[in-house]
Amino acid sequence: MFWTILCPVTFILVSLGQTATIPLPSSTGPCDVTLHASELVDTSRTDPYDPKGGKRFIMVTTFTPVNCGSVPSTSYIPNATAKYEDESFQSSGLLPGTFESLRIQAQTQQQLPPFSLHGDYPVVLFSPALATSRLLYTLLLQDIASNGFAVVSVDHPYDADIVEYPDGHTVRGILVNLTDAEFPAAMNVRVKDMLFLLDQMHDAKVIRGIFPLSQGNSHLLSLDRVTILGHSLGGATAAQTMLVDNRFVGGINLDGELWGSVVDKGLSSPFLLFSQTNHTQATELNWAKFWSHLRGWKLELQLAQSKHYTFSDFPVLVDALGVSDEARQIIQAESIGTIGGLRAKHVLASYISATLQYFVYGHTSDLLSGPSVAYPDVKFVSS
Repeated sequence: MFWTILCPVTFILVSLGQTATIPLPSSTGPCDVTLHASELVDTSRTDPYDPKGGKRFIMVTTFTPVNCGSVPSTSYIPNATAKYEDESFQSSGLLPGTFESLRIQAQTQQQLPPFSLHGDYPVVLFSPALATSRLLYTLLLQDIASNGFAVVSVDHPYDADIVEYPDGHTVRGILVNLTDAEFPAAMNVRVKDMLFLLDQMHDAKVIRGIFPLSQGNSHLLSLDRVTILGHSLGGATAAQTMLVDNRFVGGINLDGELWGSVVDKGLSSPFLLFSQTNHTQATELNWAKFWSHLRGWKLELQLAQSKHYTFSDFPVLVDALGVSDEARQIIQAESIGTIGGLRAKHVLASYISATLQYFVYGHTSDLLSGPSVAYPDVKFVSS
């Protein structure tokens, strides 16, 4: 868990019982969203990290836009992962059962009322930060999906801090404290995961499994308009994956250092760099190199009052858990900034969705044309 490494702070919850249910904010887009978790196995590849030499198994969550009525609440993350995250934070004062108590407004396949699907949704693949579960981006990705995108998030086994599989077994992360020399190899394993996932998206049987709503609706997904998005090492993965495979129509890097051959070779497809307050081309040589080799549409944005993990669900979770002022100040200074959870989620979902709309439809939003009065916290660095 990244806070064990980056932010050893004291969590003190305010007026929060161990059995309390904590509702998390709903999405802001016009669509409701279904969530579905699935396991995929790459039978052609041996997992380089598995001590038993088994095949590579990844976990994915699909976020599908739907038009339906009321949206019930469901668990934010499943039981084993919730328990693991609780145990990770107990030494910092987090009460047992906290992660189990978090609830999210989302449809599940079992709860769906009758509804009509628009379909033909563009597909977005997402890769998370090193040692961070895909599940801890659920709120942000759900918000993006609510704007009409079918999103697929990926856990990279032995890279994520914990991966929980449908049969209940878990795989713990082993990639911690990587050196600069080790990052490219770790990223390349991720790239293969993303390309495997993209290939699986063209298998009708797999699609029926990971997108249950595709059954009876063969036009649910638009597979000729696939984009890729990532945070931190996931952002570097997005860029390198686009270099290796030209099926992606655009990509986004959320505050990730860049690694690999894409730094010097660049891309011809459109790409967005979206960074925290203290991260720009001026502070990272590889960003500057990469930028100089981008041959298509490009934009570099910077989010005010932000830190590296502003680009995840953690700002919202900190607000929802009601931590003490002292703990909040430490967490903000080290990891999430002072922008606030709801504001961060709203800004990120708005700009990411606008960028994805441009990638897949060619629609140029005013948000991408220059500074916005409604979003003074977003700085246009380069274009």
